[in-house]
Amino acid sequence: MASNLDGAPETQGSGPRQPERQPPWWLSRRLWLGLFLGLGAFVLALVDIDFGEMAAALRSANLSWVALAGVTVLISAVAKGWRWHLLLYPAPAAERQPPAGARISRPRLINIWTAGTGVNLALPVPRAGDLLRVYLAGEAGQASKSLVLGTIAAEKLLDMVMLAVCFLGLLLFVAMPQELAQRQTSTVGVALALTAAVALALWQRERIVALASRLLRHIPHGQRAAGSLERGLAGLTALRQPGRLLSLAGLTVGIWFVSVLTNYLIFLALDMPPSWVQSVFVLVVLQIGVAAPSTPGKIGLFQVLCRWALGVFGVPAALGLAYGVLLYVAAPLLLMVLGAAALVIEGWRIGRLPAELDTALFRRSGP
Repeated sequence: MASNLDGAPETQGSGPRQPERQPPWWLSRRLWLGLFLGLGAFVLALVDIDFGEMAAALRSANLSWVALAGVTVLISAVAKGWRWHLLLYPAPAAERQPPAGARISRPRLINIWTAGTGVNLALPVPRAGDLLRVYLAGEAGQASKSLVLGTIAAEKLLDMVMLAVCFLGLLLFVAMPQELAQRQTSTVGVALALTAAVALALWQRERIVALASRLLRHIPHGQRAAGSLERGLAGLTALRQPGRLLSLAGLTVGIWFVSVLTNYLIFLALDMPPSWVQSVFVLVVLQIGVAAPSTPGKIGLFQVLCRWALGVFGVPAALGLAYGVLLYVAAPLLLMVLGAAALVIEGWRIGRLPAELDTALFRRSGP
């Protein structure tokens, strides 16, 4: 018996069975394991640190260089949002057909990118910010969430290729520590494999979708999955267009150069001998290291990675940790503050952010 009009509950045994409620994401064992490991790494980073030397370095830092580094972070954020717009709307303006629903403006997409990046940094939940971008873009433009996810995958591929290029370039200047060399060799292999897979998907997209439709048509919800695959592959459309691909490649190189410049400016802030090689090396280490679940805001882990990366070049531990503190203020902390502001612009209530995220990302479904 269905519920009555005044909202009385249904009688037991009637109506569809309600799905079992999952615990909120902040109670995840994986999350708390990441927190434990992140805190452990932070404690280890403080071993043998001369806090007097570290405090002296921070007191004497030139904050003008730190502020300029913050400006480069803003430039990088705008450029990344711009790149996402090129991926989502690959056709020229005169020929553009929105993927579905209303077209999202470039400033709105930059704001959504900022919100997602802030959440990625702030929450110790892997890729929560990317899921937030999918959700917000889908809500803003009624675009297929599968298509939006495809554009984010294309974005990650471009960055992974640049990461592999930077690593190969560093081999000419730096004797890589064994643990990093092993992990980066795997990263290069993954980048090459993903590039080949994407090239195949772009070349044979129609055949792949047709094959998936045939294989999945007798499986419950199989056609829906095939449709999601088709929309997801459509998110890679920009990579099929030589002119647009060239623009995306140039923009990605520019983004990475600005990120290296951010690191370089922190050397100047601490009156350390500036080094482009060390700046690239710090960026590569951070890109790999912060991907793991850790403490909220990557606090501790970020500074540990900076100390370790600069230690490879003989930089004292206290100075390396001071470098990590200033770079953290100029980049992750700034992006988290901007991400919170972006969420307010999107109409979210910061005080209820955990509950809002739980509802938006983990308790709603959509194509």
